Amino acid sequence: MKLYTAEEMSRADAAAQELGIPGGVLMERAGAAMARVALERFAPRQTVVVSGGGNNGGDGFVIARELRRSGVEVAVLATKSEYEGDPATNLETLRNLEIGLISEEELDAELGAADLVVDALLGTGFSGEVREREAGIIGQMNSAKAPVLAVDVPSGVDGTTGEVEGAAVFADLTACAHAAKVGCVISPGREHAGEVVAVDIGIPPEADVPPYLVWTDAASLRGAIPRVAEPAHKYSAGALLVVAGSRGTTGAPVMVVHGAQRTGCGIVFLATSKGAAPAVDIALTEALVYGVAEDDEGFMGSDALEEILGHAGRASALVIGPGTGTGDDGRRLVEGLLREVEVPVLLDADAITNLAGTDVIAGRNHPTVVTPHAGELGRLLGSGAREVSARRLHSARMAAVENDCCVLLKGSDTLVVEGEIAAVNSTGDIALATAGTGDVLSGVIGALLSRGMGTYEAARTGAWAHGRAAELWVEETGWPAESMVATDLLDYLPLAVGELL
Repeated sequence: MKLYTAEEMSRADAAAQELGIPGGVLMERAGAAMARVALERFAPRQTVVVSGGGNNGGDGFVIARELRRSGVEVAVLATKSEYEGDPATNLETLRNLEIGLISEEELDAELGAADLVVDALLGTGFSGEVREREAGIIGQMNSAKAPVLAVDVPSGVDGTTGEVEGAAVFADLTACAHAAKVGCVISPGREHAGEVVAVDIGIPPEADVPPYLVWTDAASLRGAIPRVAEPAHKYSAGALLVVAGSRGTTGAPVMVVHGAQRTGCGIVFLATSKGAAPAVDIALTEALVYGVAEDDEGFMGSDALEEILGHAGRASALVIGPGTGTGDDGRRLVEGLLREVEVPVLLDADAITNLAGTDVIAGRNHPTVVTPHAGELGRLLGSGAREVSARRLHSARMAAVENDCCVLLKGSDTLVVEGEIAAVNSTGDIALATAGTGDVLSGVIGALLSRGMGTYEAARTGAWAHGRAAELWVEETGWPAESMVATDLLDYLPLAVGELL
């Protein structure tokens, strides 16, 4: 799936017109294609189309005309008194066909009788907070019992970022012209868009522009994972050192290690607290487990640094953080490892929290991936989980720039950002909203780093395989997604990875 920001869509549209395709033709094709989607998905008998100003409203007028031509009873609210250009032409056609134009005072009654609402109020280029009048109309659409089809992007959602600052339509389906809009796949806009489809409007390949945001699907990753070549041995398949766990958190290191092993890492070493090591060693038959110095509460600290560095010499990548605990001594341990280790490092969970307010990550001259959820990224940025959740793409980009690293922001729309490039993941579902799945993800990405993949591609690939494993579990078991536990992923990771080879 291709993803476009508002600016990218404008450039593609303008390029098509420069090639000689009139804007009116593009509007006609968009509206006709979206009307077909409405008929196929909803089979409406009575529809209300809410059209704002500009081309989004013009698309709505074409949809109304095409639905009427197919026998649907249509009522249209045009929110402007005067339109220009192609929207004006299409509104005049509605008048000529005597298609019902209604006032705002009549909207509630029409919505009550409708079995489909078409939201063409605000366009892809909208950003900021909706004005009071439009917010009221959005509230009326959201209160209707009929399903809502949004044109290009639900009104009130920023089409470029997915941010929602005020009222916004909750659509059941969003039909996007030419390419899916970024705001429809990134939260919170994602939760407003419902199902997202892109319709062909006649923009030729010569007018396309390279998108800023990549949709991470299998096609974009196939062949990216390095294969082990002969002559092969365990170190040629990657050697990963995991620094994880404490006396009270023995599950996290086990899941990280198993995630790495199931992703093809040749050998995994684990450094964990001395009190946790015996129990963890029993659970990890194929890994080498080292118990290192711990404090009175059973957490690793700076006293364990030299021991861990002694084990790091054989590793081609490190994972640091799951279940290690937080505090000043934990921070000193993470700082020491980042300062001394010269191979790629993935930081997760407590390691990220321990580095909040420092510039340690930015000062590192070797590849680094951080894999926070919204709360951890909020601590790293000094903002908070709510701010991160409201501005996910912005927050991930800021963290990547400030820390000169690759950031994987977990969520239903897992984002991977590094420098000027970014991707949103296509796999996974609510099954992953359970304890321990992040630990498995750390192991998956750590394994890919140990096998020689770059940070951005390892993070993208790991996120896809992790999400795909959850999908495969749901498909095979038929159980409710909420019933999955993190260790269920392990049996399906090899299948997911195999789909990319």
